[in-house]
Amino acid sequence: MKYGDIEGKEVIGKEARKLGKVCEIELDTKDWKVTDFCLNVDQDAAVDLGLSKSRLGSVKVLLPASMIHAISDRIILKETIDEVKKKLKLLP
Repeated sequence: MKYGDIEGKEVIGKEARKLGKVCEIELDTKDWKVTDFCLNVDQDAAVDLGLSKSRLGSVKVLLPASMIHAISDRIILKETIDEVKKKLKLLP
């Protein structure tokens, strides 16, 4: 799968709730493996995750690649929103 195939894909939690869309991926250049996905979090999901919207735009977080269950027309996580909340990394 190419980077362009992943960028912009919707990300949904285990309970089929939309979290947002992929805006970037992070790679481990030593092993050339994807380590994290940068996600533009939807407004509703930001509230559920306890995040506040930045003054300059959307909220961005990093999700570990290990949280992904499957990638097809959407990216489906192994985790519920409550589980995601404990593991995400907020970006400036």
